[in-house]
Amino acid sequence: MNRGPGVLRAGRQILGHKGPGQRRFSRGQTAARAQPPPSSGSSGAPAASSSSAGRSGFGWAAWALPPAAAALFSGMAHAYSSQQQLDLEAGHARAALSLKAAHSWIEQIESQPGTVKAMDAEMLLEENHPILEDDHMFAAFVSKGIVDDLTGYYNKEQQKFYSVVSLGREVCGFPRIVHGGLTAAIIDESFGGLLFALKQSRALNFWGPAYTVHLEVGYKSKITAGRTVLCTTEVESIEGRKIWMKATVSDGPDGQVYATARALFVAPKPHKMVQDVAKYLVHRVFGER
Repeated sequence: MNRGPGVLRAGRQILGHKGPGQRRFSRGQTAARAQPPPSSGSSGAPAASSSSAGRSGFGWAAWALPPAAAALFSGMAHAYSSQQQLDLEAGHARAALSLKAAHSWIEQIESQPGTVKAMDAEMLLEENHPILEDDHMFAAFVSKGIVDDLTGYYNKEQQKFYSVVSLGREVCGFPRIVHGGLTAAIIDESFGGLLFALKQSRALNFWGPAYTVHLEVGYKSKITAGRTVLCTTEVESIEGRKIWMKATVSDGPDGQVYATARALFVAPKPHKMVQDVAKYLVHRVFGER
């Protein structure tokens, strides 16, 4: 019995072999997929299709999204600015509370025999200060609210100078922690206050300016922003044109110690001092030169 054709057909079906009609249908599908998109009309405008509706919707989003994003970012910037202002006001409020809390030990300093007020924030901001000019760092700090208040006291009997500094909010290196460089600047400025007070009381054997030659600071504890601190400076020794001084930064006379320091100030030699004083006087009279 001849089973050749049937066996072949069965074998093709089992092996998934496509017949002639199936191959033509596959080619038709391929041809349909390969057909180019409909050409545009004679006017050059593309033919309408369902995809054009999608493109029109995307075009609406393209002009609507930028203003919405701008409004969103503007609102975020305004909120951030408002929060910064609130933080700044909160910092000044903390400084006011800290200064109020320090009132008792400030009174203790003021009541010491021989103690006089040597300077305060109003003196620093005087338009025609007898010595300081508008480039003075701590005067700028006070005027900008970086330092909320600054008062200096001098005790002639003990030869001590006390700086009471109420720090604002924008004084930090690490967040909420007062920058160590500012602490050193407070110390150095307090040494300068002591030096000036000593000159006024004629306790030094030289006249004219003296400059910081050596300053060493030991940091004992962190100072938080918005705190009122006391910097106490006193004379350690005087050797001709050299004066050694020491300082302590604390939370009041008997409070926590934040830093200790020691410094050497040296007055210039007489001929150099005359030159420096002459330059200073010319500048005071004639302005920038």
